[in-house]
Amino acid sequence: MFGLTTTRRLRAEQHKTIGLQARLGLTQGLLQGNQAALDRAEQNLRDEIDAHIATIRAALAAEQTAAAPRPIQHPDELWSLIDWTLWGSGMGDTFRERLADTFLQSITPEDHAQALELIRWWTEDRGRQPLGRRRYEDLRRRLDRALDNVVRWRKAAHTERRTVAVLAEQLLTATSGQSPAARAALGLPEDGPWQRAVDGLNALVDAEIPFHIEPDGHIANSAGDQHIEWDRSANRWRLVHDDEDTQVTVTADHTLIEAIVKGDGR
Repeated sequence: MFGLTTTRRLRAEQHKTIGLQARLGLTQGLLQGNQAALDRAEQNLRDEIDAHIATIRAALAAEQTAAAPRPIQHPDELWSLIDWTLWGSGMGDTFRERLADTFLQSITPEDHAQALELIRWWTEDRGRQPLGRRRYEDLRRRLDRALDNVVRWRKAAHTERRTVAVLAEQLLTATSGQSPAARAALGLPEDGPWQRAVDGLNALVDAEIPFHIEPDGHIANSAGDQHIEWDRSANRWRLVHDDEDTQVTVTADHTLIEAIVKGDGR
């Protein structure tokens, strides 16, 4: 009796296990089927999106090809008059030329001559006063001349200010009036010429440039190829490069030799 009960129990467990396995297999099959359907749907969606993108790109390419702008030869007279008209209405440089391009591209080659005549009539004020691009260019030339005058006047003013500063320095030196108050009253910098000369020498010291003063007064640099010497003809100190000084010496030697030869020939 005990063995029969155990056998029945084992059979029941086996049937139960088989049932669970069947349900598990069915569930796995459903999952695999759902995944396959999901993959197919996802692939179909990708294909549809790619097809839409290709259609949009083709449409854009066709539209751009159809609306390709005609090349504009600048300065085309019609374009120049359109540009002048926009400029005269107060439009700035940022969009004016692009807008003039757009206007010109909207005029067909067949209508170009008629549009040119109409805008000529309008911009030339019925033939009484030449306007249009020529007027603009005339104003531009006048503006350029005015700017050139401003540059010239600024240079002249700079020269005059420098001359005034030199005269003021000479006045203070002649009257022994080198004081901060006097310099401020004359509009001179706080540091006088002596202080600026000292600053220049200290600049050489700070740069660790060895220099010494020769017996003839010029400031020599034994380790470099430059020195400062007094130019009697210009009445000023000037910076001299040694190669330049050598060229001058060689030229002078040749001149002296030629003079000696000519003297011997006489």
